[in-house]
Amino acid sequence: MIITLAQWTIETFPDALLFSLLCIVAVFLILIIIATIMSLLNRVRALDVKEVVKMKDGTEADEDMMAAIFVATLEYRKERKEDCKVLSCKLLEDENKKSNK
Repeated sequence: MIITLAQWTIETFPDALLFSLLCIVAVFLILIIIATIMSLLNRVRALDVKEVVKMKDGTEADEDMMAAIFVATLEYRKERKEDCKVLSCKLLEDENKKSNK
């Protein structure tokens, strides 16, 4: 025998409390399902091919270069309190690497 919520008679405080808790649990289950679906969609979207960023001088920026640019612009903005635009980024090699060649 299936008892639906419409058939449930609420006559005492514990009945009302139990009914409220069941409703809260149902809402949280729905929210967990929605969050799971959204996280799966974000993973699928993350698998897309990433756009190649090119500087004005033609060099392509990789992930490390993009992280360095991001940190440098944050530091510049924090220090100078003004907007900035990155036009180019170059890789500076270590002196050890140059001396070994």
